[in-house]
Amino acid sequence: MRTRLIPGAAVLVALALTGCSGSDEPPAATPTTGSPAASASSRPPVDGGTFDSPLLLVEALNKGGVACKNYEAIAQPQGAVARGRCYVGADEYTIGIYASAADARAQPDFQAELLEGVSDVDMVLGRNWTVGCPGPTTCREVAEALGGEVFHEPA
Repeated sequence: MRTRLIPGAAVLVALALTGCSGSDEPPAATPTTGSPAASASSRPPVDGGTFDSPLLLVEALNKGGVACKNYEAIAQPQGAVARGRCYVGADEYTIGIYASAADARAQPDFQAELLEGVSDVDMVLGRNWTVGCPGPTTCREVAEALGGEVFHEPA
């Protein structure tokens, strides 16, 4: 019962792989395939599209109704091009941007192995990004805002 991907649903409480914040965040760039944030007249792409930076992904979350505030970059992200965290209320969401779809897809399994027996892993996966959420319900909200697939692996 290793990996379960559920298209367009919920997922991840990804723990930051590196715990220190920093200001190494590259300047925001335009999303490669446009902003997948949902609007009243359109739905986000099923695969979540791609993003060039965590800041653009956070912006799309906000436009999609998930108020992710107080973004801070995580220095020296392991396995990702860039990683950061933001907060919806008191809940931390971890945002990762990857060099390839394969790198993004490897992240949930890596987290599940790392946290096996310790913590559930809940995450939403886009083409080149992940969002770690506090649980399945919050991940569903992220997937509704951005598209993507939901991953859940119990501890």
